[in-house]
Amino acid sequence: MRTHDFGVIGFDHVDIKVRDRAKARHFFVDQLGLDLMGEGPEHTFLVFGDQVLGLRDAPKGERTQGVHHIALRVQEWTGLRNRLKRARIEVSQEKERDDSRSLFLKGPGGLQVELVYRPDPQSRSCSMPASHAPAAAEEPPEPPRRVRRR
Repeated sequence: MRTHDFGVIGFDHVDIKVRDRAKARHFFVDQLGLDLMGEGPEHTFLVFGDQVLGLRDAPKGERTQGVHHIALRVQEWTGLRNRLKRARIEVSQEKERDDSRSLFLKGPGGLQVELVYRPDPQSRSCSMPASHAPAAAEEPPEPPRRVRRR
C-alpha cells in the first residue's frame, strides 16, 4: 500500500561514475549506437530513444564505478517539498535551471535520488554551459583504432 504519491512518472536520467569517460563514451556511442547529447568538463550526456544516460568522472582516487545518482521525473512541482517533509525524506540539495527544477534526496544505502520537474514534459535536455555543448559543425573524435596482433 502506497502512503505517499510524489507524482513520479518515470526516469529522467541515470548518471554513472566511470574511471575512463572516453572509453565509456566509445563503448556507448560507437559500439552500442547511443547518440551524443552534450559534453562538459566532468560529464558526457548520451541519449537513446527518450532516455538519457550521464557519464560522470569518478572522483580521483575513488575505485568505485557504478551509479552516481538516479533522476526520477515528477509531473508536478507545487507542494513537492511539503510532501517530502511529511514523509520524513531529507532534501540534501535543490537546483533551478532554465528548463527544470530538481530536489536531491538521501536514499537508502547512500544512493542519491534526484526528483526532476520539467515544465515542458517533452524536454529531455540536461543543462550544461553552452560552451560545453558540441557545436553543430564539430566532427566527432575518431574512435580508438584496433590493432590486430599476429
